[in-house]
Amino acid sequence: MVNRITPSGSGAPYAGGCHCGSLRFAATLGPVDAGWCHCETCRRTTGAPALVWGSFPVGAFAYVKGEPAIYRSSSRGQREFCAVCGAQVAYRELGAAIVDVNVGCLDRPEGIEPRCHLWTASRIAWFETADALPRFAGAAPERPRA
Repeated sequence: MVNRITPSGSGAPYAGGCHCGSLRFAATLGPVDAGWCHCETCRRTTGAPALVWGSFPVGAFAYVKGEPAIYRSSSRGQREFCAVCGAQVAYRELGAAIVDVNVGCLDRPEGIEPRCHLWTASRIAWFETADALPRFAGAAPERPRA
């Protein structure tokens, strides 16, 4: 299930969308977490060696234009993407209190800085970032639930 807010919400501090503009979202509160994901699923669903995400409270995040297509990528969660251009916008674990937004889809991605690296056990050997952020072989400590 996804939230909907009126188009006036597009002036929210954290707004973004897909490549073609058919799908737009807004978040009225800032992210509660942000980081790099190196898991195979994120790599395969984005085509990138790693993905930077920002976690927003579910109640503060909504689509303001279009409806996302849903792909159930695992028994735990779903990917939300544009059915027109194919851009993956978000990931939700079922029952979670947060939605992970792909930072590259934000209008101002520089406003969110990663705080950690997740699933580094799956990292592509030639891909390494030059930072001192905490690294977790798997998932980070417990994430908020609804």
